[in-house]
Amino acid sequence: MLLLVALACLPARAEDHLYAYRDSVKNGYNFLLYVPESYQDTTQALPIILNLHGKSLAGNNLNTITRYGCIDALRRGRQINALVICPQCNTTGGWEAERLMRVVNWVMSRYRHDPDRLYCFGISMGGWGTFKFASVFPDRVAAAIAMCGGYTGEVEPLGRLPLWIIHGTSDPVTNLSYSTSIVEKLAKIDRTEHLFFTWLTGCDHSILARVFLLQEPYDWLFSHTLKDEGRPVNREIVIEPKDLQAAYMRIDQSHAQRLPIVNPPK
Repeated sequence: MLLLVALACLPARAEDHLYAYRDSVKNGYNFLLYVPESYQDTTQALPIILNLHGKSLAGNNLNTITRYGCIDALRRGRQINALVICPQCNTTGGWEAERLMRVVNWVMSRYRHDPDRLYCFGISMGGWGTFKFASVFPDRVAAAIAMCGGYTGEVEPLGRLPLWIIHGTSDPVTNLSYSTSIVEKLAKIDRTEHLFFTWLTGCDHSILARVFLLQEPYDWLFSHTLKDEGRPVNREIVIEPKDLQAAYMRIDQSHAQRLPIVNPPK
């Protein structure tokens, strides 16, 4: 009997959680929030990744946005030691930076985090959204990765933070020129000191979703912080087409998990 009582008093085993927040942020977005086991195990202040999906996942069903991106990577076994915010854009018209920041601020006000390590990581329409978010909040975003996107606004703010632009040379959906034009504009105003770009030879639009499965983008993001003097960009980490071809094999399947979407704690 004493043993049963003692066991009952033990804290529950920490585990990963994927919470669904709907209608929680006024003038924001509905979103999924991944909270890793390490959040409960320690008092460590975790980084935050804002993960932006493409047009095909827009709508009002949060289950949809698990088809690719950070959540899909987590379910397949990739380990990401961060709070991961995955909002859902309810329109195919594109992301709004201010609405996204309302979601980020809401999460920051409720979850322990490192304010110097907010990252943005998006693909396709989410790549466009990443450029927009980083350009509006360059002093709050520690680093950003924009994949197969584009941006037609003022590029000067994009030159203030570590920015990795990734695009396939055979992209039939968003032509490579959308990304190269950003590089050219930043070069024209001599603001490429924080810029890193990768053109993946022979890769099309959809295969870039495999980048989320790799370890490299997360290592790259986490290597930057707002505390870095001069905010230098990491150009030591590379991704090649062969990495995308082998992306599924490079995940430790023993860490795969269902990671069901559940209601958040009250």
